[in-house]
Amino acid sequence: MTSHRTRDRLLSGATGKRPGTALLLLLLLALAGCETLERMPGTGEIERHPPPPRPLQESGGAAEVSGETGLSRSLEAASQPPQQPGAWQVAGSGRFVREPGAPPKRPAGATAAPGDEVLLNFENTDIREVVKVILGDMLHLNYILDPAVQGGVTMQTAAPIPRADLLPTLETLLRMNHATLVKVGGQYQVVPLLEANRGLLTPRLAGESRPLPAGHNLLIRPLHHVSAEEMSEILKPLVRDNSILRVDTRRNLLVLAGTARELEQVLATIDTFDVNWLRGMSIGFFPLENANLGQVQKELDAVLGSEAGKALGGLVRITPVPSANGFLVVSRQREYLSEVGEWIRRFDRLSQASEEQRIFIYRVRNGKAEELAELLNELFGAGRATRTPGAAVAPGRRPVALATEDGSPAGAAEDTPGKAGSGAGPVSDVRVVADSEHNTLLILATARDYRRMLDTLRKLDIIPLQVHIEATIVEVLLKGKLKYGISWFFKGGAGGYDSVGGVGGSTTGIDLTGGIQSLASGFNWSLIDSTGAVRAVLNAFANDSLVNVLSAPSVMVLDNQEAVIQVGDEVPTLTQRQGTEGGAVIESVSYRNTGIILKVKPRVNPGGLVTMEVSQEVSAVADTEVATNQPTIQTRRIRSTVAVQSGQTVVLGGLIRDKRTHAEGGVPVLYKLPVVGGLFGEKEKNSERVELVVVLTPRVITSAEDALHITRDFRTRMQGLKKEFLQEAGILEPEPVNRD
Repeated sequence: MTSHRTRDRLLSGATGKRPGTALLLLLLLALAGCETLERMPGTGEIERHPPPPRPLQESGGAAEVSGETGLSRSLEAASQPPQQPGAWQVAGSGRFVREPGAPPKRPAGATAAPGDEVLLNFENTDIREVVKVILGDMLHLNYILDPAVQGGVTMQTAAPIPRADLLPTLETLLRMNHATLVKVGGQYQVVPLLEANRGLLTPRLAGESRPLPAGHNLLIRPLHHVSAEEMSEILKPLVRDNSILRVDTRRNLLVLAGTARELEQVLATIDTFDVNWLRGMSIGFFPLENANLGQVQKELDAVLGSEAGKALGGLVRITPVPSANGFLVVSRQREYLSEVGEWIRRFDRLSQASEEQRIFIYRVRNGKAEELAELLNELFGAGRATRTPGAAVAPGRRPVALATEDGSPAGAAEDTPGKAGSGAGPVSDVRVVADSEHNTLLILATARDYRRMLDTLRKLDIIPLQVHIEATIVEVLLKGKLKYGISWFFKGGAGGYDSVGGVGGSTTGIDLTGGIQSLASGFNWSLIDSTGAVRAVLNAFANDSLVNVLSAPSVMVLDNQEAVIQVGDEVPTLTQRQGTEGGAVIESVSYRNTGIILKVKPRVNPGGLVTMEVSQEVSAVADTEVATNQPTIQTRRIRSTVAVQSGQTVVLGGLIRDKRTHAEGGVPVLYKLPVVGGLFGEKEKNSERVELVVVLTPRVITSAEDALHITRDFRTRMQGLKKEFLQEAGILEPEPVNRD
């Protein structure tokens, strides 16, 4: 019987080469969102500084929107500026090889029984004779001997050896004669060593539960933490020649050859060195707040003796990271990491004390360089800011007072100069120039001042929100249930909408029933429709020819920007007439826009409330005055400021116009005779009252998915209109109506 010794191995992780600088930079990006970190108390633990206190706080009855919605959270997340990476450290274990385990135990049954031991004594014996004695005479095994196997053996055992050790002993003797023992099927073949790897064996994967058979074996060992090339260099001086058949760098594995005992030793050596060396390294990132990378790099080289990024004899690797304006430090010793980080902070503070001004370039990502430059010059300029914006709060909301933690008003600046590095005091001698062509800011300031401005820039230069506004301008013929107006109908008058859950007579602005709110009373009125009730009613009256849609525009506009939609004509009007000494007349003519003109300027707050400044005008040429030969322009205009939640509908109305018509006809000539003309003709007088109604529905776009949803909705509507046009033209047959 042959004994086999195997060793269980724990395979974990993924194969890969030793990470270089690129991998360290990827690690930096993965941990870039961390806040400032201190030295770790234990291996692999991260300790963070608590976040700094917020500079502003609300005081004095701030009005909040009840019920935080998903849109509110999306708006708040979209308004957050990108965070600057802070300092962090990760302490390594300091171990780069695995500690040796217990020696492998002899398998059960391998202990020699009394009388099961043999003595070997060969004196310059032919190797083929030795094979016959051990395999044939002692072990009674079938074997085939290759004629190319040649050599001699001299061996003498002073004490008997167990019969289980005969095969390993024969393998050693064959190895000395450049031959080996291969088990193929149920018999052994003795072949030259170089021929054993070709066509006789199938490689096995290291770590299988089956033990390796006696004789020559081929083994595949994947590597997890060390590259195959590096492991090959480690093994070459420790293993026999021809033990490493192939170094597969693409799959990061080794193909090994040898006897069971030889492979056991090779695998034990691989397990010692194939460890996660990155876990043993201590890694830290130290950003610069004032100095530039090049200057601090030179100072570190002078103090630490750095060469090509390696300091202290290669025990510390310092890599500058320009994108984050800091240094990535890697060391095998945890203490070195903290010491190098302290030197970096010292050099950064020395640069902070310098008041030399430099030119910094900031590339604006989302806003306009001119607007940002104006704000920065007012905030950080030598003089006190005098900007007085005409800000207003949303209707129904109360203003909020902002104050710092010490109770002073937010934004108040003191005239006392601040100490260098303290972060207090006004910024002086700062110039900000906007390059409109490249949308870039050129800032002349010290490093300390620029750092303060950069924090403000990140909060101002954010992605602006977009608002999609659907508008419908209609004329409603006031007769029947609508004879007193749309507002009267929705308030339940004369059998109106109140009978099916509409708005009652209250105009307090409270949500009464049916999801409709009344915001104002009087000649002009407005309603907030959160359930689509108003649109449903207008669609119903449109089927009775009581509603005439003048325009239904849809527009996408940026937050706090004005959108203008105009459909109509420019009517010439005489503005000035002047005569000259020669008798000539000079006339000045201006053009007046008429038709449908809609102007909307939305403002979105973090709660999703959309405040809109609306100006709607419907105008047309009525008559021409005979005396002045000038057109008379009839105008109906609504100007209002309303506030609704995203997705709700606001309805503006109250502009009622009387439309009177007079017609007569009859027998020609006779119906115009006085007194008796009425016998030969008839006269008709009609009077109609028409109300102008504006329906607005804003929707805040917080993501690309919202914009895609609106695009799909618009495409669906267009396809529906196309189908209706084809049915009206007779190209398509109308769908049958199910009357069940």
